[in-house]
Amino acid sequence: MTFTRFFSLLFLAALLVQSAFAQLPATELFMIHFSNVGTQFSLKKDSYLSAFNPLGYNNQPKFIGLNELYLSSDTYSLGKSEVIKLDLFSKTLERMTMSKESDFSPSPLPNGDGLSTVRIEQDGVTQTLWAYNDQSFSTGVRLFEDISTIGYYNWLSEVDIAMFLLPDPFTLCIGNINTGISKPITENIGRCLKQDDDGKLLFTHVINEELRYIKSYDLESDKTEVICQALVGSEDFEIISNGALIMANNSKLYYFDPAVSSSWTEVLDLSEFGISDISRLAYRRGRLVLVSNKQ
Repeated sequence: MTFTRFFSLLFLAALLVQSAFAQLPATELFMIHFSNVGTQFSLKKDSYLSAFNPLGYNNQPKFIGLNELYLSSDTYSLGKSEVIKLDLFSKTLERMTMSKESDFSPSPLPNGDGLSTVRIEQDGVTQTLWAYNDQSFSTGVRLFEDISTIGYYNWLSEVDIAMFLLPDPFTLCIGNINTGISKPITENIGRCLKQDDDGKLLFTHVINEELRYIKSYDLESDKTEVICQALVGSEDFEIISNGALIMANNSKLYYFDPAVSSSWTEVLDLSEFGISDISRLAYRRGRLVLVSNKQ
């Protein structure tokens, strides 16, 4: 083999590695502790959570109880997302999935016996929903065998699940894992799906790039209601105490209480902590985990 050909192969390999990294954006995780009375917020503490993978992909946080998080991360596998569990108290990691494919959007199963993920199959196109039990996280069971376009989801009960289905216009469907039947609810939704304390699903309905609404869907009555207009340019929201909502825009957090608010109110600016370009949010009892797109 000539030196030129050898160098070319090395260059090609480097490009492939770079491409693999490019598939998953670099993201950081932070956590803030706060208390609030209405729009009066007091920040108690901030923490940097993703020191274990500072240049990699760390995303889609989901609380398990108060002191543990499920995350999508490439910390164990170059260019491939796996589910890890982060203990917020001991700062230790546990690798939860080790499939050949990439696993995203981890969530505890409603019965507490395992976790679920969205898996991107080896063709890079098919996206399926999988459940893993506590005994084996290396193998799982596919849910909804006839649905292969699942982008995001949120459990509503032990058998009912809300799903964001591809392609555009993205569709909200409610599926039942016992029957395998899914029912379309509406189109043009955003990726953020949350459940409030009353069991209602909250989601965003996208009208255009400048206008989207946060709406609620009641599974029992099959009715949808508008809660408020979402912040322009923001996609993710979180439900905090008493049904109030939090959204982020760059480094700032905004608050909306459906019971009393008429508009969003800025409550915290986290730029002094180096936190910016905030996307996904996860909340549990005064703790808010934020995903920041690495600059």
